[in-house]
Amino acid sequence: MKKITFLLLLTPLFCFGQIELKGVLTSGNSGTDVWEYIDDATGNVYAIVGGNGMSVVDVTDPTNPTQIAHLTSVPGFDVKVWQNYAYCGTSGGGTAAVVDLTDPANPVQVGGFPSPHNIHIDERGYMYNSSPGVRIYDLNPDPTNPTFLTQVGSEGHDVTVRGNIMIDCHGFAGTFIYDVTDPASPTLITAIDDSTITYHHQGDISTDGNYVYICDELGNHPQADISVWDISTPTNPVRVSDVADATATPHNLYVIDDFAYTSYYSAGFKVFDISDPSVLNLADAYDTSSSSGEGFSGAFGVYPSPETGNIYINDGSGVYVFGFGDVASVEDLKNSPFSIYPNPAQGAVNLSSEGEPIENVKVFSMLGKQVMDVNMTSVQDYRLNIAALKTGVYFVKVNDHKAQKLLVK
Repeated sequence: MKKITFLLLLTPLFCFGQIELKGVLTSGNSGTDVWEYIDDATGNVYAIVGGNGMSVVDVTDPTNPTQIAHLTSVPGFDVKVWQNYAYCGTSGGGTAAVVDLTDPANPVQVGGFPSPHNIHIDERGYMYNSSPGVRIYDLNPDPTNPTFLTQVGSEGHDVTVRGNIMIDCHGFAGTFIYDVTDPASPTLITAIDDSTITYHHQGDISTDGNYVYICDELGNHPQADISVWDISTPTNPVRVSDVADATATPHNLYVIDDFAYTSYYSAGFKVFDISDPSVLNLADAYDTSSSSGEGFSGAFGVYPSPETGNIYINDGSGVYVFGFGDVASVEDLKNSPFSIYPNPAQGAVNLSSEGEPIENVKVFSMLGKQVMDVNMTSVQDYRLNIAALKTGVYFVKVNDHKAQKLLVK
């Protein structure tokens, strides 16, 4: 393993710009896709790992990943999670599996559906299955028996949905962007077809919605690996920049706020700074693979979790759990002048001080993004409404003192 631009931080507070290896599991199942599952009942965190079937890895302590279950009776090329179910697909064709994760140590197959190459599930519970075409399903009526809604196109490879926008990377045919406000009736917004892109493999969209990043899985040197497209005028997509690694090719890229987290095959894990969304600037990299050269060997699956701040890479050599500098890494304080309770909390949390009055409360996500900023008249006790926060780990700063961890149920 090769680490690039590593900086040892002895006292983690809010640190920026560096990849941190939290833990790695090299003795279990690995090789393809990876996702995350959080058990609502216990708060425990699991990586759902594809490879030779599907496995469950307990990463509640990310420094000690432990495989607790392995199903070889289901496909494991592509894995995605919605509610307490994992959806496991083949590389295309055959039958995909629905697996109940209610007991993570004893996952049970409870359903099936026609298998695509790639699965994406949006926050509303719609499943977008790519190749052939994009088949769209509704999981809400019965998650174990997906309800087919419609199909778009006839080719396809990977699909990503952000809000009401679907990015259909359609292989050799191009990249097509749809409005899926009504998933049963997608509306084409624009199409990108560039002869210098060999294979439109997978893509994502900038947080402001104005730029699309397209990974060319067959973009061998001197072709670009990832191209950046300005879609602020949807009817006229404009290529504005690109990046290339002469020694490797990219697989998947996911955007959270100002960073793009990328599995880059033989180059391993790369993070790009997209604070200027028109440009991909390499922020840091960690080579998980002993392989080299352009091709399909090395880091395959990547999943940056907005709930825990864990970033998972599934490489044939193992499953890696990373943090990133922009992911808030905040030390827990045992002697804080402020108390936070209950913790875990749901709906609201109480803040109390026996000394310094409370005047300001800031809440940050695990990715370092400020999600709340509340001012109040000097008080000793304050009840903070957190009903709008999703389940996950947050950090609370009172009067700009060092932050404390808060688990929202």
